[in-house]
Amino acid sequence: MKKLTGLFLSLIALFTLVACTPALAEDIVDFSESQEKVTTITVWLDDSEGLFMAELIPAFNAAYPNIEVNFQHMGALDSRDRLKTYGVSGNGADVFMFPHDHLSLAILEDLVYPLPNELFESLDTEILDVAMDIATAGTRNTDNPVLYAVPISIESVFIMYNKSMITDAEVANLTSWQDIIDYSATYATANPGKQLLTTNSHWADNYFLQSIYSAFGWRPHGVDGTDPTQVGFVSDNLTNALTWLTTELKPVVTGNNSYNSVSTTYFEQETAAMIITGPWAITGFQEKLDPDNEGLLGAMVMPTFEDTPEATNSPSTFAGSQMVAVYKYSQNKEAAIAFVEFLASVEAQNILYQTSNDCPALKDLSGIDGIADDVFMQVMIQQLQTSIPMPTIAEVTYYWSAAETMVRNIWDQSADIETEQIKAEASYAASKALGS
Repeated sequence: MKKLTGLFLSLIALFTLVACTPALAEDIVDFSESQEKVTTITVWLDDSEGLFMAELIPAFNAAYPNIEVNFQHMGALDSRDRLKTYGVSGNGADVFMFPHDHLSLAILEDLVYPLPNELFESLDTEILDVAMDIATAGTRNTDNPVLYAVPISIESVFIMYNKSMITDAEVANLTSWQDIIDYSATYATANPGKQLLTTNSHWADNYFLQSIYSAFGWRPHGVDGTDPTQVGFVSDNLTNALTWLTTELKPVVTGNNSYNSVSTTYFEQETAAMIITGPWAITGFQEKLDPDNEGLLGAMVMPTFEDTPEATNSPSTFAGSQMVAVYKYSQNKEAAIAFVEFLASVEAQNILYQTSNDCPALKDLSGIDGIADDVFMQVMIQQLQTSIPMPTIAEVTYYWSAAETMVRNIWDQSADIETEQIKAEASYAASKALGS
């Protein structure tokens, strides 16, 4: 009898335990099913103060909670060399940033992982055409377009002016280069010791000079900037541009002084009323010349050539862009692609503008808070409508030095223009051969 009673009690206990099992299971976490693996990616971006990434990472993690971002500040000009050194050992980055003119070099150095075609098709409808032209390294309009990087910002030169030195009404009358040249003498007479125009670089910087070259029908490396065999220095169009540059513009910006005798300090010290510059300088000029944000600085697009017979084309500036790519040998490509794709989103582009004052590369800027009222960005966006992509071929590296030497010799030494053009092409060819 005792054995039967014990057996009966045991059965009751067993049924009670089984009946309670579901309730207990509700409190047990099954990590194998409910927890996904967290992937960590290392991201090198040029964000020295970390302001952009401090806001971007939480926004990214809201969309991708299982991707952890290890951010490291890396100068855009340094990332390629660092990745070549440390990437193979696994101490590099999954995502890295570089300027537009480093793209072809990064491709040749086997650093860039081509992004999925689906991403190209998506961004091609959302990102500015000129930025996509750069990011695809000239393949965008071919049968096999390849997206090598995501362009996260866009830039062009334009003109800023100091309203305490020149009025909006005066600037409104300066639409052509002939207007600038004619008014320079008037301005200097009315304002002893002052001058109308300076540059944010120097007068042999061919990035700044491209709008002039374009108006005369010339650009480096062929009609679309993709011919690596030659720059094309020996050109009547370039001869005309250089002749105008040194006979018409030079007298009113440096006179008989050297190509680099007048630059940024003239604008900062209120010696020059206007400056050819770009978005990188806006904040610095505001801090120096308009610290109380009283609207003392204005902006305008580059002048046209209305009265110069040889200059019948659009004065197209070079468009530049900051690129973000996935490292070709990343062990976390899927997560890295998700990150670079997110950088092109309206949310990320809005954060970029708010924290870095960079112009988003989006076609539709309606989701970017405050940009519609930003006079500098609006002028630059207007300028970009006629901009051309800066050459992304690797050989453009050898263009800059040869072109600068050419302009310097003509500007400072009154060297024969056509002779200097021939010498510049030879210099390019020699540098290219040495580099190869």
